[in-house]
Amino acid sequence: MALSEKQKDTLFKVFLFGIIEFICFVVFITISGLAGHFSWTIEQLTTTPMGMVIQIVNLIIVVDGIVMFLYFLAFIIMFIAG
Repeated sequence: MALSEKQKDTLFKVFLFGIIEFICFVVFITISGLAGHFSWTIEQLTTTPMGMVIQIVNLIIVVDGIVMFLYFLAFIIMFIAG
């Protein structure tokens, strides 16, 4: 079954948001590795510059994940509908 133009566009957007998610995850791992720990406490997140960057990266990961899920859900609905 061939994909329609909307389905191809939606899959491209899922792929694009997946790449953004992967880049943010790599940044998270890199910063955590440089800081020497992967379990961040509230104090570390609010008082250190690396903690602030980790908070921003986590926010981007969450929002990007939600958008990616919605696009994937739209693709599934379009695929089932026809």
